Amino acid sequence: MMDERTKKILLAIIKHCNIIKETRERFGNQYDIFEKDSIYQNALLTPVTQIGELVKRLSPEFRTQNDQIPWKNIAGMRDIVVHNYETIDKLILWNVADVEIDKLKKFCLDILGRR
Repeated sequence: MMDERTKKILLAIIKHCNIIKETRERFGNQYDIFEKDSIYQNALLTPVTQIGELVKRLSPEFRTQNDQIPWKNIAGMRDIVVHNYETIDKLILWNVADVEIDKLKKFCLDILGRR
């Protein structure tokens, strides 16, 4: 049985995954648009940062039991965004928003039994 704290964190992660999807739909699902638009980039950075912060709040036990998700990389992305903004690789950020977020959302939905 999953505790309420973990459920709330996973639901919040799903919320931010949805924000990333909505942002991409609003601005356009094309890398060339994203690469040239700093407002688009910033709009994706905020939910990516929030997801990284939420991941850090998951218990070590939960992360260990669910090691198919790269929790450390997700938290690390948050640290790069917050502390070294100027070093962010746009292609990596795009890949996170384009591919990895869907995997994370699916995992959260599955583990919550919502799929």
